[in-house]
Amino acid sequence: MDDIASDDFFAFSHSLPSFEGLGYAHNRLDRDTESRDETTLERMKAVPEARYYLFDGDQLLLREHDGRHDPLFCAEQADRLGARMDRVILLGCDPEENNAPRLATRLKNEALKALEDDRDFLLETVRGVGLKGLLPPDQLGSVAQAHSLLSWHENHPFCPKCGSRTEVALAGARRDCPNCSAMHFPRTDPVVIMLAIHRDEMGVERCLLGHHTRFDTPMYSTLAGFMEQGETLEHAVRREIEEEAGIKIGAVQYLTSQPWPFPSSLMLGCFAEAQSSGISIDPTELTEARWFTRDEVREMMRRDSSSGLPHIPGRFSIAAWLIRYWVDAG
Repeated sequence: MDDIASDDFFAFSHSLPSFEGLGYAHNRLDRDTESRDETTLERMKAVPEARYYLFDGDQLLLREHDGRHDPLFCAEQADRLGARMDRVILLGCDPEENNAPRLATRLKNEALKALEDDRDFLLETVRGVGLKGLLPPDQLGSVAQAHSLLSWHENHPFCPKCGSRTEVALAGARRDCPNCSAMHFPRTDPVVIMLAIHRDEMGVERCLLGHHTRFDTPMYSTLAGFMEQGETLEHAVRREIEEEAGIKIGAVQYLTSQPWPFPSSLMLGCFAEAQSSGISIDPTELTEARWFTRDEVREMMRRDSSSGLPHIPGRFSIAAWLIRYWVDAG
């Protein structure tokens, strides 16, 4: 450690952009999970300023007015619209709104028909809300949190230890088993997403981008994959790139992360130093992978999916931020 010397130990972090526009990455709520107890949920629901996010599956209910979209409803409105008021969870409190509680729940099935016929309301997917810019960035994080947490509660009603039905605890931050006393917490699945960079003998850098089998346009993006048990972030980056493209990786550098609520992933964005350049793709993951110069990527950045030409993902995704950060560095 003696060879690490700097006037600013966090110089690299201080030089990073704000990542404004990175989807779901900004959440202003104070969750205060450590202070919750069995009375918290009812106390928060009783606060007059409490507001609710209402969901139908992966769709969020929005009220439309003068071209603006409002995703928050008071308790009386939520109940009248057909919310499941018996399945409410607490997300946190909004420090920019006098610490007003923010909660979330599902809509009853019978309420959906009436809402679909009401032009004052819009049901939009969580992904669509973000991609279409229907809400401010710091509200998108709350929407992502709500969607992931509601999905976890619905998918984990029983105790994996004894099979008994579990109960909501800590206002939604945990599920407890009344039979064996086990406590269960919401899961987050870490995913590494990385841009491999190779420098040739002439000193020219190129980045590795792949066309994934799931893409229906000529979009080229970074590689990615789930971390495995007992695996470091660095090893996961090296393993995934070698598995998908046959490239050996040396150094790994972390950049930033992005919550991805489909249903509950955390994307860990990294750069990877390529020590080889020969590509051998996994055809189950990629249809093609290539090395691109900065000039080639700049040209791709000027296009979108409607061009029919090779392009990169939009700024909503962490992949775009990794690619653009590398391009701007050259």
